[in-house]
Amino acid sequence: MSPIGHTITAFAMATTYMRISDVSWGQGFSSLPRVMMSGNLANIDYTAFVTLVALGMLLGARGPDHLEIPRFNKRTQTRRSVIPHRTLTHWPPFWVAMTAICWLTLSASDDFLFYEITSVGLGFCAAGWLHLVMDIMTPSGIPLITPFGTRTSLNLYKTAQTGEWLCILLFVAGCQIFPKLVD
Repeated sequence: MSPIGHTITAFAMATTYMRISDVSWGQGFSSLPRVMMSGNLANIDYTAFVTLVALGMLLGARGPDHLEIPRFNKRTQTRRSVIPHRTLTHWPPFWVAMTAICWLTLSASDDFLFYEITSVGLGFCAAGWLHLVMDIMTPSGIPLITPFGTRTSLNLYKTAQTGEWLCILLFVAGCQIFPKLVD
């Protein structure tokens, strides 16, 4: 999926999460300074937690691609990464481990700053999972068995083609309908 496609779908997911949690972006952002200034884990409220997770979703929209540590060579106009594209950072077991670490750390944390960071980390992981779901639908696919092995693809659309935009549209529409079904 294209970078803008990952950003749009992650924003739709974060907004849906906020709507299902019955927290508006305005409420969330207005509660964060008060909670952060207190520096006390007992003062963190549901609104602040939901907002931190949603912010993590926005930050993680392109997480698997950015974790590859990309470098752009201006002279040759090519993108190179420290970790090859769609290998380790697009491997589901990597995201299982990341999600488990965030979840376990969040539940065991008694430090305020650590709690905030792992809340954002949970959202980052949720967006990472969404990124993988969107990438497995492309012809390039993602590795399922080993990080550097054969990639699996559903081959539903090609990046930057009409099919990708249709998939994005369906996802965004689903995100608008889902909260109404939950109510």
